Amino acid sequence: MNSAEKLISYAREGHFQEALPQLLEIARRPGGARGPVWEAAAASIQILLWLDRPGEAADLAESLIRADAPSGGELCDQDMPFDEALLATPEASSEAVAGRLAAVAGAVPTGRVLRERLNWLSQQLTQRPLAELTPGFEPWGVPLPPSGAKHRSPLVERDFETLTADEQRVVWKSLRTANDFPRAHELVAQGGHTPPQYAECSWMAGWYAVQGDMEGGEAMLLAAHGRWHPYMKWDAIPTDPVLQPTLRLVVTDRVREHYLTRPIGPEAK
Repeated sequence: MNSAEKLISYAREGHFQEALPQLLEIARRPGGARGPVWEAAAASIQILLWLDRPGEAADLAESLIRADAPSGGELCDQDMPFDEALLATPEASSEAVAGRLAAVAGAVPTGRVLRERLNWLSQQLTQRPLAELTPGFEPWGVPLPPSGAKHRSPLVERDFETLTADEQRVVWKSLRTANDFPRAHELVAQGGHTPPQYAECSWMAGWYAVQGDMEGGEAMLLAAHGRWHPYMKWDAIPTDPVLQPTLRLVVTDRVREHYLTRPIGPEAK
């Protein structure tokens, strides 16, 4: 475990703000070992976004890519959270964000993952709203179509209390896939159940947000915290609650404090 990984683990113990200065020091270290540098930068970006400092996150992503990507190192095979940081450029139009993405992509060698991702996002911004490209997007507020029920698992029609834990997970995932919030809300409100996975909790939090139910959205984001697991070893904290405009509506002070000060992922076990 390198120095960055140790600091990221320390951050996931609930010490995000304490770990940030050291992570930034590694991320900005000229000529340092490239793995730890970009890993520290990735974690720093995530923490900066939770601290509501998106401008610093975007600038860190751009400066790292411009300095490190031309050499063709392993940074060029990444996308998250560098793409997310650039998407979150504050107070900028979609056209300005698209231009920045394209310009930064030019620093990455042709054919590499990061270049392809940044160029794709830049192109998509000319056709789709920024919110749809931001992590965690779901079709919140869209009524369930008449054919929607046909796409749900047959398990949805069975007595939820009689299902095994695995079958219940299938039901929650099926409801999210069908965007069937009414049935999911029924399980929460009448049965006292909570989705066992992060993605379903996040989906429900967004629905509560569009309905103006702050309490319900807050509760789902708090539940999601205990169900999140790192995607990669550098992954410190999920960013979709503070990046996705709909979810941000229910990121209360309580939610922000909870995510920044409580152990999360493997460190919470």
